[in-house]
Amino acid sequence: MSTHLEINNQKLLQKLIRGMKMSQEQFRLFLAQCNNLSQRDRLILQLRESFSGDLAQLQLDESVDELYAIIRKRLRDQQPDALMVWGLEFVRDIDKLLVAMSLVREEFRKNCPFPIVLWIDAEIYRKFIRLIPDFESWASLTVFETATQELIDFIQQISESIYQKVLESGAGIFLDDTALGLGESTYQELVGARQELLNREVTLELELEANLEFVLGRATDNSTEIALEHYQHSLELWQQINNSVRVAHTYYYLGLWWRSYAVRHRVEKNMACEKACSYFQQSVKTFEAVNRPDLAAKFINAWGEVLQTLGRWDDLETVANRAIELHQTYSQPFCEARAYAFLAEFEQAKNNYRQAKKLAQNAIEIFNKTLDVVSPPNSEKDEITLDLERYSHLGKSLFALAKAEKYLGKFEESIANFEQAKKTTKPEYRTEFYICILTELRKIYYQQKAYLAAFKLKQERQKIEQQFGFVAFVGANRLGYRKPNTNPALPQVNRRKVTQEISASGRQLNVEELLERISRPDYKLIVIHGQSGVGKSSILQAGLIPALNKKSIDTRNVIVVLQQLYIHWISELGESLAKKLKTIPQLA
Repeated sequence: MSTHLEINNQKLLQKLIRGMKMSQEQFRLFLAQCNNLSQRDRLILQLRESFSGDLAQLQLDESVDELYAIIRKRLRDQQPDALMVWGLEFVRDIDKLLVAMSLVREEFRKNCPFPIVLWIDAEIYRKFIRLIPDFESWASLTVFETATQELIDFIQQISESIYQKVLESGAGIFLDDTALGLGESTYQELVGARQELLNREVTLELELEANLEFVLGRATDNSTEIALEHYQHSLELWQQINNSVRVAHTYYYLGLWWRSYAVRHRVEKNMACEKACSYFQQSVKTFEAVNRPDLAAKFINAWGEVLQTLGRWDDLETVANRAIELHQTYSQPFCEARAYAFLAEFEQAKNNYRQAKKLAQNAIEIFNKTLDVVSPPNSEKDEITLDLERYSHLGKSLFALAKAEKYLGKFEESIANFEQAKKTTKPEYRTEFYICILTELRKIYYQQKAYLAAFKLKQERQKIEQQFGFVAFVGANRLGYRKPNTNPALPQVNRRKVTQEISASGRQLNVEELLERISRPDYKLIVIHGQSGVGKSSILQAGLIPALNKKSIDTRNVIVVLQQLYIHWISELGESLAKKLKTIPQLA
């Protein structure tokens, strides 16, 4: 079957090359469809070697939104014998690019007197038919197929590679797609391979399907339930196969999904943390049951952290003591320091402040000794891990120490350690914890009659709460962009089209109405009016401007300039407009 496909693909390639040669000095469009990128690259190389004429080549950048313009800019006055273009599947706004092609299709015919080969996949071809059937009717389609076993081998190779990487990372940093080798091209190829096998009614072996479901969950936006469904399906399949290690690992990722959900949905925080706790517990218990304490050590701190969040102190003591044993056995000092911080929080909850202070100091000492050994980091991954330890985990130990000293009457030392906890905690990593630090620090300053310092901390807390979406609106203050949680241990969430502050304050309909009016040619001037403090600036800066920056009107770019100063406004507007124009690739 594989040999037959290869022979057929070679015949199709030679037919395509003959068509290109026969179409020289006239516009003709060839669509070369290949869903497998590795195979496509091989075919492109063969086409280069076999085509005897002057072959111009264009690989599209993801930001391209007008194919005709970029072709004219690249070729200038040159007239090649043929042009080959690839990369359409990676273009961010492919719909916009295709519609723009249709609008200038006669320009292609008049000003591109040479054959053009567009390499596409099945999804892009469906868009041709749906969005620009007039342009598609001009094209000659060649479909190159990939052997079934090659598709299966590709899925096996990618999914196993990703699994090993995420298993090694444990409950540390959440590896992004780049670190996993799962860029957009690989992801699209993986999805395409799966779809092609489904079309051929090929059933994957359970182990491979389970692995693929996990990878798809890992690659999908983890703020959506689609990722959760992939993880759940993967878990069910691993349970059928009775692969306990993979079951335990998938339990962890289900727990992480719910832990991230708790960060994003504070109203449902307790429910989500309970679910996360259950999955983390099952993960660690399963690793221990199959005699893999080395893997239990990698994931146990996630369980401890959510127990601390839930205030389940007796369970936390048990888990923290076991974690210390594991981390000492497998030489994981940063993790050991965190486990001692868990114990400090437990003792604090039991009002054993002297013991809490001792444990917190022990955690800080272990951290500082380890920091001296591992600095400077040897890789980008090590740098991110170190950043996480410094600005997310260390603050917990300092906070526990400061609270213990406060209850022991050591106010000066307590203030110093609260300040140090504040300094070593990034609000974008642990927003809620950072707010707790500000609250405790303000209380102790107020008790010490340092009213100005207490007032400034109150202001900072209000600012942080607004910036990170803990409140929707602060008086008559202007809304800004909501800052995302960028904790490297958690999956990142995509921004919404219109900032959530506008939705929360009931102004999204206003933004949508403004967008609709701006898109219409009969509204030359739009005036927004209202009393001072009602939110006009908020609608503009937190709603309308972010939405316009992502919008195109009839395939045209939208240039947004915010003019706030009116002295010498003409010159300032000109300068701002000139800067904006430089950001447009076609005009730069």
